[in-house]
Amino acid sequence: MSQRSLSVIAPTYNESDNILPFIERAKEVLGQFDWEIIFVDDNSPDGTAEKVFHLAKTDHRIRSITRLSDRGLAKASIQGMLSARGELLCVMDVDGQHDPAVINEMAERLEREGLHIVSAARRLERDEEMAGLSPLRQKLSTFGNWLSGIVLGRKLSDPLTGFFIISRDSFLQTAPRLGDPGFKLLLDILHSNKTLRHAEVPFDFGVRLSGQSKLDVYVIWKFATFLLSKLTGGVLPVSLISFLLVGGSGIFVHFAVLYAALSLSFPFAVAQTVATLIAATGNFLLNNLLTFRDRRLRGWGKLWGYLKFLGVSAVGIVANVSAATLTYERLVHVVFVATLAGIAIDTVWKFVIANRFIWK
Repeated sequence: MSQRSLSVIAPTYNESDNILPFIERAKEVLGQFDWEIIFVDDNSPDGTAEKVFHLAKTDHRIRSITRLSDRGLAKASIQGMLSARGELLCVMDVDGQHDPAVINEMAERLEREGLHIVSAARRLERDEEMAGLSPLRQKLSTFGNWLSGIVLGRKLSDPLTGFFIISRDSFLQTAPRLGDPGFKLLLDILHSNKTLRHAEVPFDFGVRLSGQSKLDVYVIWKFATFLLSKLTGGVLPVSLISFLLVGGSGIFVHFAVLYAALSLSFPFAVAQTVATLIAATGNFLLNNLLTFRDRRLRGWGKLWGYLKFLGVSAVGIVANVSAATLTYERLVHVVFVATLAGIAIDTVWKFVIANRFIWK
């Protein structure tokens, strides 16, 4: 009887020191499978891909994929899964926090119970602190799991884990529906295909061996906008929600500048123009950092993009000022309402411009 084939997909970025220990641990526990390990690297500057390349020379079961653009953990995992040859696909991290020994338990349960997908759930509900998570990150993960349960319509122990096994057929059936959830691919899979039979296997989340965690403000932002998009049934895409949230933060800047200018006896039209320009600058910088991070402008390209943003969106600025002034002078003599009218027109215009001409 032939061994069942299994592909381990390991997305990496700056994990050079963790590659060899991960391979050695995996080899110890994967004997029951016809296995391969695919490292999908987002062009790490620390030489991760180069290290995998040299190790692959001595073992044909080890492969490397290097991605130069459109990077991100979920996208890397999806590309690796599409490139895999195994009947079972296992996504996991190489930093030591995901124990390869759990693969056997997940695979056995998937086959025994006729499941499509089995995930390894961190024991987040325990009162004691977890060795691999800071108290803050443990609280964030617990809160994120609660929000994810609302989106999924059912409670799971850990829908945000990055460690799971799925059958190849189930993944190929689900893949066309997937978006870009940042780090949380499992959540997207379960939400995109609710017919999948799924179970969880608890495991002890380990301590990172080397390097730094990839969790940052952008990852949290990406997750929040992803959840909001799912709550709208996908009607509002992630990029638009991010753009609207950034625009919402710009409203506070806008009003602060506007009322400050009015207190200095500036005419309303002048105050509105200054506030619009300053808010637009802040919005450009935040959108470059968050909304369009995968197409982020750098160096002189950032300056040129900013100038194009102001130039092309000048129509939006004129529409903003005109709509706000008209509303203020002709309809309602209320600064707040008039300003919102201008901002609404300006925001819609800027989103169209941003997608088509700035971050293209």
